[in-house]
Amino acid sequence: MQKDLEEKKRRAAAAAGSGKNREPSTSGRATAAANGSSSSSRGRLDYWLAPGVVVKVLSKALKEHGYYKQKGVVWKVIDRYVGEISMLDSGDVIRIDQAELETVLPAPGGQVLVVNGTYRGSHGTLQGIDTGRYQAQVLLTSGKYDGVQEWFDYEDICKVASK
Repeated sequence: MQKDLEEKKRRAAAAAGSGKNREPSTSGRATAAANGSSSSSRGRLDYWLAPGVVVKVLSKALKEHGYYKQKGVVWKVIDRYVGEISMLDSGDVIRIDQAELETVLPAPGGQVLVVNGTYRGSHGTLQGIDTGRYQAQVLLTSGKYDGVQEWFDYEDICKVASK
């Protein structure tokens, strides 16, 4: 069984590819950042992974391994673009490029980390979601932006894993 698990991890890592394509992922969603309506669109970088956040696997290549559309927690970031993800259901650890992942939003009241834009690295509490604009309102609760309430594109914030 251990050998099967190791083989599964090795194949999953190989299927994720070498990660040479470094295009930012839009997670298949229209974004308000395209028209500049969110202040979080300033200061954007092409990498967003951070340890301790919950992500969803979108790699169809990993469907046969049972990881497609499954959630996991980033526990290590490698070279800014690749994450080692501990899958929530199975506990398996896979290595995958951020282009094959999307951010996960908590329910209102849940904790988030801003992963891109002006407030990058700030923690906050999700206040509400506007599905029409693909944005969520967050009350920032850490650092120099403590107390700031701002709208963020879905892809700029991510659920923080509970400890």
